[in-house]
Amino acid sequence: MKKYITLLSFIAIFFVGIQQSQAQVVKAEMPEAIAKKQTHELHQITELTGDQQRAVYKVLLDYQQNANALNKNSNIATAQEAKAAIMDNVKARLKSILNEEQFNAYLKTLEKPKE
Repeated sequence: MKKYITLLSFIAIFFVGIQQSQAQVVKAEMPEAIAKKQTHELHQITELTGDQQRAVYKVLLDYQQNANALNKNSNIATAQEAKAAIMDNVKARLKSILNEEQFNAYLKTLEKPKE
């Protein structure tokens, strides 16, 4: 009986360890997944060309990676200022990639409150 309890405890610990390691892998891939999702959403709104999709994905991926790095910063005020500067850079880069109609549609999506 004692052996069964020990075996079941070992199996339970094993499964908890697997779940923890999978959660870490998902967290590491987060910037790419977020950038891909945002690119897809923008594509559905503005009907991006293939070249535009690739360029927008690169811009959004760069933003997500920089934002994640800033989230690790302990100084909140500095991080917020840096994020605002990065967002201005993203807007400027997207303005050069998108046509005027597409860029205006993108700006409207930024104004919508997230649900």
